[in-house]
Amino acid sequence: MTDGTELSPAQRRAVLDSDPHTGEVRAAPATLAALAGKGMAVAHGRLGAHYLNRLGLHVRAGLRDGTPSAATAHEAPGGGSFTADTGDGPPAGDPEARAREVARAWAGLLEIRRVGNAGRPEPLRAPAAWEHHRPLHAVALALEAAGLPASAVGAAGRRVRAGYRVVPADRPEDVRVEWRRAAGPGPQPDAGEQLDSCARVLADHGWEAVRYRGSGGVRYLLVSAAAR
Repeated sequence: MTDGTELSPAQRRAVLDSDPHTGEVRAAPATLAALAGKGMAVAHGRLGAHYLNRLGLHVRAGLRDGTPSAATAHEAPGGGSFTADTGDGPPAGDPEARAREVARAWAGLLEIRRVGNAGRPEPLRAPAAWEHHRPLHAVALALEAAGLPASAVGAAGRRVRAGYRVVPADRPEDVRVEWRRAAGPGPQPDAGEQLDSCARVLADHGWEAVRYRGSGGVRYLLVSAAAR
């Protein structure tokens, strides 16, 4: 991965000074929030104490032994400005350029998995801590990187392309994947078959997708990180 954000001096100190046994981080609220935002720490308990997670512990080990690559906390894969297509935006202006951006972002996400899941039997097949904190982005990126079409909305607010749509679910760790049809007449892909394709892609990348039928008979997938 070529894009990442170096830890600030305050963040480095907080990681290095964390409790050697529990991983508890004691620092200013802004520093704790920044580490949590980078997917390196999580809040736990009624008082909101912060602890390093698997990625945070790995980065701490790298800082202590001087490994440069482990001292980097990654932001959005592919660069801070990249946003995975959730199916509610306009069609890409340059599909080839978009495909290159998605490929870089996916390679970056796999690198986050390699670092964050170190020690697991198949580190690239399980969502990393970074993804657990950003399931909407992670799930949409997995679908887009697999070549599945995202739905698109035109300037008038009408859906101009059929495809998947990823939206938040009731629980913050889950997302909902729908298949939206394009507006207007004409043949449409079968929504059930397309959702099955989405479910297969997500299962291959460590996500559990369960099909449900909502109000009005609308079918969708409820997606969460698969238990490992």
